[in-house]
Amino acid sequence: MNKKDLAELKKHFLPADDLLVIKKVYSTFIDSEKTRRCESIRSFAEIPEEEMSVLYTTFAKVLKGTIGKGLIEYDFPNEMYEDDQPQNLLWQMLEKGLGDAEQTEKVAAHITEHMEYTLPYALFIAQCTYTVFEKNKFGEKNKYDSRDFHFLLAAVCPVESRVDGLIYDETENNIIRKTHFDRVVADAPTDGFLFPTFTGRGPDVNHVLYFAKKPKDLNVSIIEDVLGCRFTLSAEEEKETFRAILDRACGEELNLNVIASVNEKIADYAKTFANEPEPPVVSDIFIRDVLLDSGVSQEKAETAQKLYQENTEGNFFIASNLTDTKTTLTSSGVTVSISGDATDKIMAKEIDGKRYLMISLEDPEVKVNGFQLNFGKPTEPSDVRANVPEDVPEEMQEEVPEETPEEMQQDTSENMPEEAQETVSVDTEESAPENAE
Repeated sequence: MNKKDLAELKKHFLPADDLLVIKKVYSTFIDSEKTRRCESIRSFAEIPEEEMSVLYTTFAKVLKGTIGKGLIEYDFPNEMYEDDQPQNLLWQMLEKGLGDAEQTEKVAAHITEHMEYTLPYALFIAQCTYTVFEKNKFGEKNKYDSRDFHFLLAAVCPVESRVDGLIYDETENNIIRKTHFDRVVADAPTDGFLFPTFTGRGPDVNHVLYFAKKPKDLNVSIIEDVLGCRFTLSAEEEKETFRAILDRACGEELNLNVIASVNEKIADYAKTFANEPEPPVVSDIFIRDVLLDSGVSQEKAETAQKLYQENTEGNFFIASNLTDTKTTLTSSGVTVSISGDATDKIMAKEIDGKRYLMISLEDPEVKVNGFQLNFGKPTEPSDVRANVPEDVPEEMQEEVPEETPEEMQQDTSENMPEEAQETVSVDTEESAPENAE
């Protein structure tokens, strides 16, 4: 399933759209003991409008996200097609519809038993149909040639128990403390899935699309135990693995310029093929060539290529998962973020055994916490006492000893070549003109 297919489904997932309709909805509440309560199967058309709107919002959010990050497609291993295995259970539910109570019970029991969840939750499963019209070579819809795409959409929503403090009691006409708990079902699901996938504008029963609200925090129990699929790395894990590969392979050659160059080249590659149906991935050869172009030695670039092969096992990482929009430098108590087009203004150097980060400030306007930073001239040391504020009491002002002419002459002479010292003369009282006042 690619971005184009996903965009087509999302476009029509609206209450007012008659091409994509929700026919039935299964719902249940599952407590911390994995006990299902309040189970129901309802025709969507009979649900009150206010509740219908919330359900539409909930199911629509399962289709939100980016392919490869919050939305990850998995294929079913061969053994999952056997009786009472995940693919077969979902396929039977799709064929029989939610109206078949026995099959719906099997699927609900399977999900409840195998999914690990930290809170009580509500499970919603929608039986949907999207009318797909064929298109000609110009992309125009043929209203006389259509077929139906039937699919299941599941949403897992956390349920929180809370007391909202003080309430107004109309019966008592008083503001009192609320004494009972409300179990609030969130309309933003944390997990969900679409089966079958909508691939090439048609069903693909060999794959399932898993949704995670937080791409960095995937629920592995849903992927492996509920759906029976082989878990693959999340977008964040791909990035972390890629960083570890470069650290291990390149070592001391992984300097600021190399890091910025690699990030820029992969980002350019991802941008070039951003409109392709499938998200672009980076091969091991691509990684080797990018490192070579960025100044890494042949030996270390080939080491990185080998490590990348071993860690991906042919399932290459998505290019956009490996890049950062900003270059961020962190050290103890210091964080500096640099936009991608400004990395050439940063220089890392070692001077007299100390490491420095140098930033070229071409723009005359530099702000710190919103304040204009002034680069003033250094204080002149010629008259230190002139810098003492006038309102400081005399007893708190330190005496600044004045140098005698002899001391001034000594200091000056010591810092000058011998041949130049003879020309230095300082006027004293003894050598002052007779007519001086």
